[in-house]
Amino acid sequence: MLNGEWIACSSQSLVQFPFAPAAVCKAWRDVLASVPRFWTRIIINLDTTKLSDIDTYLHLSQMLAFEITVARDQRIVSHSRTNNNDEGAQAAVVMARIVPHLHRCRSLCFQLLRSSSLPALRYLNVRAPLLERLKLQCGIDDGEHPLVGSEVPEQWGFYAPALRHLFLNGRNFRDACALRWVERLSSLEDLCVSRYSGGKHPTGELHLHDVLLVVDRLHRWFGILQKLTLQDISFDGILTQHDGYDIQIEAVSLQSISLSTVRAIFMSKIGPAPRLVHIKHELSSSVYHVRLTQADTLVLEGPFSRMAEAINIWDGDCLSIKNCPTFNDCTIRDIHRSWNPNELTSPSWSRLEIENCTEFSADALLALIDARDDAVQRAQDRDPTSQAPFNSLQVLQVHGGPPISPEDAEAFKEKLPTFGWHEAATIGIAH
Repeated sequence: MLNGEWIACSSQSLVQFPFAPAAVCKAWRDVLASVPRFWTRIIINLDTTKLSDIDTYLHLSQMLAFEITVARDQRIVSHSRTNNNDEGAQAAVVMARIVPHLHRCRSLCFQLLRSSSLPALRYLNVRAPLLERLKLQCGIDDGEHPLVGSEVPEQWGFYAPALRHLFLNGRNFRDACALRWVERLSSLEDLCVSRYSGGKHPTGELHLHDVLLVVDRLHRWFGILQKLTLQDISFDGILTQHDGYDIQIEAVSLQSISLSTVRAIFMSKIGPAPRLVHIKHELSSSVYHVRLTQADTLVLEGPFSRMAEAINIWDGDCLSIKNCPTFNDCTIRDIHRSWNPNELTSPSWSRLEIENCTEFSADALLALIDARDDAVQRAQDRDPTSQAPFNSLQVLQVHGGPPISPEDAEAFKEKLPTFGWHEAATIGIAH
């Protein structure tokens, strides 16, 4: 805890405070139990925490605002994806103990294995005036919560006016849309929808339109939403409305989303694009036909094919490449060899950030910088009076890159105003 706020801690940590020191001896436990603030972060492990301990932790926090995380023990889960068929029943018992205290809860997080084990949003008929973070997420989508029927409740009132961060699995988000709840969250800054396998279900469908309409309304009505994340979703439909959606938010992160969905999102937007677009694919995919022309920062993470085409139709300031095994010398050569000799590609591009990529060489990057300088010079010669930006590369930051020689490091420093290179080697050499 620092200045009254909890320092981030993994729910899988074996040294969580105050649970680890409280287990040392009774004397330590008694001292810790006398300070209610120590018990305002509660971590429940479904595989190891006793139900009686949950009541004890909630009691020790007295009437203070608290945050609570309910998770599985990943060391147990990793042995089998089919173990513990009682996950849903256990989660329901834990939730029943939490509900009477939700009026003083600031953060409620469930990170379970199955979607059917998560609390169903439509049954949260409670007041949670302090709640700032709600996370209902799972590892796999195996269907509905067993109590969820086909009818959305007519009387429903989950009151959470302070909610700023909302992370829902696809089925709970679908219910939130049907209940017209998310679009009324006037303080919402961060929205994440994850894990939806698609298919026809008696309880309804989830369409891309549902997500974009919520984002549009949140932006138009309140202007607070900053980030949208879509992760591992197979929408039941990706048809969008003809007049488009206003998605003028700071950042969009798309992870394990089909390219047809990515394309539909950016073709249906109106107004400026988000300032940051983060696309992550676990499978090799092409993003060459995605319209990203106005995103200031483009982040490409994971293996990509045809990366050059994606960059060539983007015009922003910063390109960030992360954890990309296909970012190699051949890819770098493709980037500048595919440039139109009669028109400057991505004229606003001035910054390149590379993180955890080791399959490229310093020589290839130096050649890219030279090629960019030549292209900028040709553009200036063609139209010396133009007011449009003609940017050379000004900044190169590499974190977790391949080894380079001192001579290469000096060459980069001569060509670039700002340069940093941290090697991926264990010794972590920096240039």
